[in-house]
Amino acid sequence: MSDIGGTKGAVIVGFIIGFFIAILLALFAASKIESTSTVKFCSSCHEMKIFRDTWAEAVHGSDQLGVMKAKCVDCHLPHEGVVDYLITKSEAGIHDYLAHIRGKKTDWISKWKNRGPHAHGAYESGCKRCHKELIAPGIPIKAFTAHRAYELGETKLNCIDCHHMAGHGDLVLAIMESKNK
Repeated sequence: MSDIGGTKGAVIVGFIIGFFIAILLALFAASKIESTSTVKFCSSCHEMKIFRDTWAEAVHGSDQLGVMKAKCVDCHLPHEGVVDYLITKSEAGIHDYLAHIRGKKTDWISKWKNRGPHAHGAYESGCKRCHKELIAPGIPIKAFTAHRAYELGETKLNCIDCHHMAGHGDLVLAIMESKNK
């Protein structure tokens, strides 16, 4: 009988230890997700310098006053759910890391000229997290009409189609100028 009680006690102790290990692992994972979501981390590779610089000068970048500052993950990861966010973050991180260590170069100009959905790597859910009221009183009639068509599903255009300079300004021009230096 004491052997059964000892086994039961060992199982309870095992569960308690396992619970605390799971908590520690969850806290560690959360801290890594947070630390890899900063602009400093995203722009730590030399390939990202032009993206960091153009973002800083754009509407939602760090150099602008009085507007919403967006981090890379605010636009370049989906925000429909935690699982999709984490899977996309992992896939993008692995892709970018491998491209960096292999020295892979992307022809961004050609890619954007022939772009399809998400060619810019920006997600509608990122825009919608902050821009909830698209048909606000006082907006210009052109913006009202365009946003109304978007809200009613009468257009296939997405946020980036019309607001392609919001994240990085004229990135194409900046890339072309950097190639000429």
